[in-house]
Amino acid sequence: MKLKYMMAPVLTLALALTGCGSTGKNETANKPEGTQNAAPAVNKAVWFSTVDFWNPPSTWSTDPGTVQGIITGKTGLTFDFNIPAQDGETKLNLMLVSSGENFPDLLTITSDVLGKKLIEADKVWKLDEFLQKYDPDSHLLKDFPADVKQTIIDRDGGFYAFPSHINSEDARKQYPPSGQFYIDTIDYADNNGIVVNGNILKEAGLTLDDIKTESGLLAAYQKIKDMNLKVSGAAVIPLLVDGKSYQEPTFDFLKSTFGAMPVDQNGNYRDPLLAPETKEALSFLYKAMQGGYFEPGQMTVDNAAVKADMASGRVFTFIGNMANTSFQLNNYWTSSGPILSDKGAKPVLAKNQRAGGGWMHTFVSKSAKEPEKLAKFISFMSSKEGMLLHNYGIEGVHYNLDDQGHVVKTEQGLKDATQYMTTGVSAFWPFNNTSFSYSLESAPTEETDMAAVTANRVASAYGKSEEIQIYNNAALSLPQDLFPADSQFANDELQIKNYKTAQIAKIIMSENDAKFEQQYNEMIAQLKKLGIEALDKERDKYFKEKSKQYGVEVKGINS
Repeated sequence: MKLKYMMAPVLTLALALTGCGSTGKNETANKPEGTQNAAPAVNKAVWFSTVDFWNPPSTWSTDPGTVQGIITGKTGLTFDFNIPAQDGETKLNLMLVSSGENFPDLLTITSDVLGKKLIEADKVWKLDEFLQKYDPDSHLLKDFPADVKQTIIDRDGGFYAFPSHINSEDARKQYPPSGQFYIDTIDYADNNGIVVNGNILKEAGLTLDDIKTESGLLAAYQKIKDMNLKVSGAAVIPLLVDGKSYQEPTFDFLKSTFGAMPVDQNGNYRDPLLAPETKEALSFLYKAMQGGYFEPGQMTVDNAAVKADMASGRVFTFIGNMANTSFQLNNYWTSSGPILSDKGAKPVLAKNQRAGGGWMHTFVSKSAKEPEKLAKFISFMSSKEGMLLHNYGIEGVHYNLDDQGHVVKTEQGLKDATQYMTTGVSAFWPFNNTSFSYSLESAPTEETDMAAVTANRVASAYGKSEEIQIYNNAALSLPQDLFPADSQFANDELQIKNYKTAQIAKIIMSENDAKFEQQYNEMIAQLKKLGIEALDKERDKYFKEKSKQYGVEVKGINS
């Protein structure tokens, strides 16, 4: 289990899901009358990120009638974004040893290991020390959620990084959910799952109940293939996997829905690859490949290609990280929830019930040219005023507040949020505060915010299914640097990672059933030869320590 997936936020509202998926670049009317004059010249900062699919406005507007222009007016800053299309972590590692004075002012990353490198290289500030020096009146020194702060300190050795998608018990005391809709989102929604095209489902004469089981779904794929269904003249794609990252969200969901867990029935840590239920997840993909329900090329494409296929309307089912598909922009998408195992194992859902330390982690460089203005920027972007602005846009244009102080998005606001790469509305993911959003928004309806309703319905379908067994995986969130980089364990872990990546692909593309069995058995034998059981014993020590610390007991539900 990779920490970034175990602690990833549930991006289920249009605010976040649209941000993750939109590629629109159309001009929009987000400038109220009387605000057309450009802001005066201000200082520029460089913002680097390793998240290649985060695309904030590449040209920073200083017009005070835009989201970016208002931010500039409040903070005195504009930004140049440096977001490499690929290998961002490699590029940042190179900067650590070569950039000198050209080091970025702000850095947004997702890797805990890379964060620790920044800290050990003394390149970044502790946030509380930075704010005490440059913005001593900052609200963050008084009201930042204590449980989230403690998680960050436990992870990084200090309060170094500002976390995205804050959502914790303390955060919800500050910003209580506005209703059951958001409570359900917190309790049940998950990014990974199966998304079903309702239009194609109906055309094929099928129902969600027909595809709720493993055999039922495979039979539906065959039926659709035999019917030779087309959309706009192009053949329907029965199954779309999550591109080149399929071995994480796609495979992870299949493991969970078929009941695999990273702990056995005795409560000992066990790599999910060794769980018997994982074989069924591999078998499902193998059968889908054998049946021609998805093409091998799907396993090599980038996220843009996945989004394009989803937008075409010819995908019957997508399995993977729903948050990066823009599915919610079309209300014909639905979900069957779990894919029930033909062998009777119970589907499971891991929920970390401890405060998270953020998906994106934003650091301030010690070499920042404008520290006072950066401090004001961080304080503003995390304030209620700032979050209203960058999440929802300009009051009276993109949203209004009702009598209870809840956000009511306008048609323009909904449109501009889908085109965030030019408008800036909902573009600043590193400062997204999930608890704030769930508190400020009334429960949406199809009429007020179709995208949010669609997103919530689909993302919660798995967790709300009566068959699901939810468990607290807080103690199972293993740090990426559990094994020291120069240790034999770290070397074994790397060898296992490289081996399993190649072997899983081979298993899925096996020529026949006999070859599948052979390749699978070879994988298990080779994983043990490479030392996976010894690694699991070390991981178990961490798991048991954290279980005691958090007061959590977890045992395997199926095997």
